Amino acid sequence: MANRIDYLFQEWAQLGGEALVARSEKISVRDPHQVIAESTAYCRESGRLTWITLSWLIHHIEEINADALIEETKLRGDLAVLGVLCDAASLRVPHPKFQKIIRACQPAPKLEPFFKRVARSALALKLTQENPLDVFKRWNYLCNELQYL
Repeated sequence: MANRIDYLFQEWAQLGGEALVARSEKISVRDPHQVIAESTAYCRESGRLTWITLSWLIHHIEEINADALIEETKLRGDLAVLGVLCDAASLRVPHPKFQKIIRACQPAPKLEPFFKRVARSALALKLTQENPLDVFKRWNYLCNELQYL
């Protein structure tokens, strides 16, 4: 998994995302819709990947085909994670495409910490449960980390 996340960081760096990489490798970068979709499958493992994906969405929403992103995410990602990312992005930069994507996504089936590392730490879990952010709660996730951008 770590290698796949590292590969996604390489793709984000080449797509103009705010990804700092130890060394930039020349790789074949996929369509942004595919990179976003796959990133949603790994965001809960990596806060850094979450914030890079969120930032890219905010700054490049005009380049997104909402229908293509939804379909790609159905194939290779997590629609609940895409929903929370677009919901958070919409708070920063309202855009009709974010609303269209949000309407196509469903919350996670059960309430749980967004970041899996939080679930593994009793203290982090307690702090997250005490002060979860509404944007995450709408998607059935607990998270109190949204200091980005």
